[in-house]
Amino acid sequence: MSAKLDYNKLISLGALVALVGYIMSGPVAFVIVRLIKPQPPWVSAAVFVENYGTIQDLPFYFGFLLIGGMLMLAAGHYLNFKDNDDEKKFHLLIALGWTIVFCALISFNYICQTTFVHNLALHYKPEHDAAISMFSMSNPLSFCWANEMWGYALLGIATWLMAGYYQHKSNFIRWLLISNGIVSIGSALWTIIDVDWVMKPVGLVAYFVWNVLMIVMMISIYLFSKKQYD
Repeated sequence: MSAKLDYNKLISLGALVALVGYIMSGPVAFVIVRLIKPQPPWVSAAVFVENYGTIQDLPFYFGFLLIGGMLMLAAGHYLNFKDNDDEKKFHLLIALGWTIVFCALISFNYICQTTFVHNLALHYKPEHDAAISMFSMSNPLSFCWANEMWGYALLGIATWLMAGYYQHKSNFIRWLLISNGIVSIGSALWTIIDVDWVMKPVGLVAYFVWNVLMIVMMISIYLFSKKQYD
């Protein structure tokens, strides 16, 4: 079994893991939470705690699959690039670096929601209000939302840099990778202007459109890379 075959498998596996993460942490978990224990629009930490349920952390647990899959994907593209093009190879190396930073930033958010905010809510005291407000992603003004948007902007830069891998291979995948970069960076810049937009109807629509983009991208990469070793 050749190294090239192994790295194509790493790409396809990464795409598959990330695909499960995007589907389960996005539309599926969103619907489950809405049906079982929805959280009303943010008013205060006390109202958040009154309406909190552990099921609300489900998207973040599935999000760890998303993070792991994207890391495998970035590493696989870098390792599998065989063309004699130092510039593209360098871009893929930088993409891997930005993906690692993305993983660190978003993992911080998911740990905050599933463990830190979770325990503050379950063992609530009025003195927890400031910490819950600062870190709960139910609050659009929380630090974690700013961290989330910039973390995914860095992933957008990474996918943009990965686009060169597919030049002369798949223009469809190449433009999906570039599109994610544009959308993700634009969303982060919009958050600087108005962070509340993420919880408004336009933000929810943008979130689901972005999920569709990423799901289509992961399916396309999975199918393309799988053909390379079938």
